Amino acid sequence: MLNKIIYLLILGFAFFDCQASTINFDELQPFSNYSAVPESFGSTPEVSVFYQTLNSDGTVESSNVLLWNAGYADLNTAAFANANGRLLNITLTAVNPNNYVTLSSFEVGGYLQTSRDASDLRIVDGNDITNILIDYAPLGNPFTVPGDVAYTFEPNITASSIGIILGTSWNLGINNITFSTTPVPLPAAFWFFGSALAGLGVFKKGRSIKKSV
Repeated sequence: MLNKIIYLLILGFAFFDCQASTINFDELQPFSNYSAVPESFGSTPEVSVFYQTLNSDGTVESSNVLLWNAGYADLNTAAFANANGRLLNITLTAVNPNNYVTLSSFEVGGYLQTSRDASDLRIVDGNDITNILIDYAPLGNPFTVPGDVAYTFEPNITASSIGIILGTSWNLGINNITFSTTPVPLPAAFWFFGSALAGLGVFKKGRSIKKSV
């Protein structure tokens, strides 16, 4: 019985780790250009999603980003900062403090099927955007976003809260943000305890067999 319990616990964690979701703005079609992304769109029971437009210094300009129909590379729909010269910020935060968020991938394209330079393209700590986890456009080295086929970024980074910052041009659009949730790694003591329980189960089973002989 104990072996089954341990097995189910491990299986449960493995299953939970595989739950992936994608923020796809195509799901909001039809809409008019310059429509705002609905608040918390793409949120799941495990992850809260927030949208902001930031000033170039990182302060919040507004709590929304805008939508556009086809035109950003080959993306059918794209989200972008609500004014030129500003930064789009999309934050993914684990609802349960015992969970992490893993940002697997996202796509970025240039408007009017034209390559565009992203002077700011970062993955940051969602609780502190000054804490840069990945910088795709270090100071003085903008990242050139293609205009024909959207570029797929695959950061595969995990934290309790993760932010995607993109700018400073509204000619840069984003879509297809894929993420998943992962339990915070349990301490080694838990697995030792689990192994001990499993071993106890085997020991008890062995005693039962010996007793019945």
